[in-house]
Amino acid sequence: MTTEKNETADGPKPKKRKKKILLPIAVVLLIAGLGAGGWFGYTTFFKSGYPRQTLEYVDLDDSVLKFSWARLPDVYHLMVDVNAEMALMKNEIKRIRRVGKAYPRQEKIVASEIKRWERSVQKLSGQLRRFQGQVEALYVTFRVNPEKGQAAIREKGPALASALQEAVNGVRSQTAALGAARVAPTGIKGVIAQIKNRFFH
Repeated sequence: MTTEKNETADGPKPKKRKKKILLPIAVVLLIAGLGAGGWFGYTTFFKSGYPRQTLEYVDLDDSVLKFSWARLPDVYHLMVDVNAEMALMKNEIKRIRRVGKAYPRQEKIVASEIKRWERSVQKLSGQLRRFQGQVEALYVTFRVNPEKGQAAIREKGPALASALQEAVNGVRSQTAALGAARVAPTGIKGVIAQIKNRFFH
């Protein structure tokens, strides 16, 4: 009888040992999962580093773009907006050309609409070239003489941002009808835009 009691007394001990081993492993896995989720959220939405993105229609070196992001953030974000508007207009021209190929007898309608969009693209391209020249001049001034460059940024930065905002607003008055095809913002701005669209439109 004593041997039977010893066998039954020894029986449950391995189960407790398994529970004692599995509990810390589960806790470690849970902590690792939470850490990975936090890291993903931080790097996706809240990382405060220079967002290396390709601006197809902005003809500035990466160093100048990084400078504008750090020293002229409003100007940088407006250049991103101008790039998005330019892409939107170019895509609209391509779409109209596809419609023209499908309906060649309606060439006059297609040609007049393409001409209207191309005028807007040319106007915005010219404005963007001027703004790029001004941003590059501020960058070079800052690189040559940081004190003088900082003074130039304080003096010319707000006017540059204001003029660039006017250019963006002028184009958006024409591209507003293309809202559904608008290039979606990325990162935290994209999430906010999706929430606004879902609840306020």
